Formats: sequence, C-alpha cells, structure tokens
Amino acid sequence: MKKIDSLNLIPFIDIVLVLLVIVLTTASFIKQDSINVDIPKIDSKKDSSDSLNKDEIIISIKKDGKLYFNDNEVSLNELRFQISRIKKDSSIVINGDKNSNFDSFVKIMSMLQELGYENVFILIDKDKS
Repeated sequence: MKKIDSLNLIPFIDIVLVLLVIVLTTASFIKQDSINVDIPKIDSKKDSSDSLNKDEIIISIKKDGKLYFNDNEVSLNELRFQISRIKKDSSIVINGDKNSNFDSFVKIMSMLQELGYENVFILIDKDKS
C-alpha cells in the first residue's frame, strides 16, 4: 500500500474559484431597489371599443383613501358585504387615483381574492399621443 504524504488541492481550488465566479456574476443581476412605477397611463392607438360595459361593478379609490362602490361611498367592511352579494363571474373594475394609497389597493385585491372573484380589471388612462 502506498502512503500519501500530501493531498493535491489544486483541483479543489479550481472548482471553488469557478463556483465563486458563478455566484458573483449571478448576484450582480439582482436589483431590489429603485423601481419607478407609473401605472395610470399606457400608450394605445386603439379606439375605445374596449371601454366599460354598463353591468360591470366599479370600485373607486380616491386620493384621500375613500372607497366607492358604484358611485356610493363605502367603508371596507361595507364594500366586502356589497361584493359578497354579487355573482362570482361578475366583472369587477378597480378605478384607483394615481396618487391614492397603495395599501387600499392591496386590501381590496386581497379581499377579492378571499371571496373568490377572478374577473378583476384595473382601469387606466390611455395616452392618446
């Protein structure tokens, strides 16, 4: 039997360096800060054939956080009650002010998800330029 006095560490170091390069290259592509969001407007050259139907449910969020269900001001609990009375396949449109609180939007979306509504749309302003 042959006695081994030392280990050859060069292949191990090569593998570790290659893994380090892979980790550093993939980590540089992950960016978590400085996301600018400007949701309310989109570019569209289409005509208004895809506008709202009269039988759609509209939930509005004003700049100051007030909620409206089809032009009637409601609280979040009243909104939950009103929405739970409509059919599950109804179209629900969320009309949010550009400067409204994002927390209100998240609460409404969470509530709609809990109640099982899937036809949820967000109303936006089309840029006609």
